[in-house]
Amino acid sequence: MGKNDCAVSQSNQAMITLTIDDQEISVSEGTTILQAAEGVGIYIPHICFHPDVPPVDHQQPAGAVYRNEERIENKRPDLRYEGCQLCVVEIEGEKGLHRACSTLVVDAMVVRTVSPQIEAFRSDRIIELAATHPHACLTCAQKNGCARFPCSMNIPEAERCCPLFGTCEFQGVVEYVGLKPETPRYTFEDLPIIHHDSFDGDYNLCIGCTRCIRACRDVCGIGALDFVFDEGGRVMVGTVDTTLQASGCRFCMACVEVCPTGALMEKKLVEGEEPYKKAYPTHRERQGGKKPAVAPKKGPWMDFVAGSLTSVPEMEGVYQLLDEDKTVIYIKGTRDLHQALEEQLAVNAKARYFLYDVDPLYTKRESEVLQQHVARHGEMPEGNRAEVDDLF
Repeated sequence: MGKNDCAVSQSNQAMITLTIDDQEISVSEGTTILQAAEGVGIYIPHICFHPDVPPVDHQQPAGAVYRNEERIENKRPDLRYEGCQLCVVEIEGEKGLHRACSTLVVDAMVVRTVSPQIEAFRSDRIIELAATHPHACLTCAQKNGCARFPCSMNIPEAERCCPLFGTCEFQGVVEYVGLKPETPRYTFEDLPIIHHDSFDGDYNLCIGCTRCIRACRDVCGIGALDFVFDEGGRVMVGTVDTTLQASGCRFCMACVEVCPTGALMEKKLVEGEEPYKKAYPTHRERQGGKKPAVAPKKGPWMDFVAGSLTSVPEMEGVYQLLDEDKTVIYIKGTRDLHQALEEQLAVNAKARYFLYDVDPLYTKRESEVLQQHVARHGEMPEGNRAEVDDLF
């Protein structure tokens, strides 16, 4: 159980009152800011934290780990893993940002979970995490209705989204925080893929959150997994001996259960069926506990505000603007999606939502989208009627 569950059952614990985002909350002593926020439905993004494993606390690397029997030495003994740091918050009267997952509440504490400083910090951290993880799926305009094959953006198969697409915890967090246009393109490294009877492991999809390590070591008491740092300080997870069997793995699936990406996934339950991360209830759900908060889901459209445009790339493509009733009012191809949408933000007062579609053949794609709209609605969008009367 998480600390909140323990606090509920221990009535002799002192109660603490604090304020999070202008909401007054009473929780038991020993509760973290993240637990207090989740208890009242306030979402704070996080990846390294999981309610069933201990939070990160200056986690030390091993001397070496193994991937497919290849020994990987720790290149940065001077470093300690400090977590994803996406859960940072501001505390009134204190300098800097503080990790909500490991900071305990104190009486009269005032916490702010959203601010320009927090958002800027989280955006930079997401860039670091996404740089070594496939993320074309996180910016694709077709992501909400994509069947994965064929790829509308012609992304090489090795760089595409994994079978977990649409249910990926990391995807939800990135969509909540936003992905900056300057995020470097993912480069496929052809890292080892391990197949076992019960699950598959793909190091190409690992973001180094160390959840699996803490679940194996601190929850199950086994310690078959550990990590090292490469020269650049990137976390490299692997087994403590040449194979999982030699490392003492009991194949209990605890590591699979807590993994937030497709790096560890159960085998297909039925031949021909796509693997699904949460095919079985989590430990917390089996105990009847409250599910941890997840990133709020977004619709297929995005809010047409300055903050949403940070994820739009400076690439050729087609964008669509929608009014408050989610009716398409304008469709346009452009050489620079980010710039064009920023310009529309300043002049199109009716637009409340937008979609975009990256396509180097944007003029051809614009014609296709307009014709699809006419076929469905019998007329051009309001904003296109004057300028495209002669299109057909």
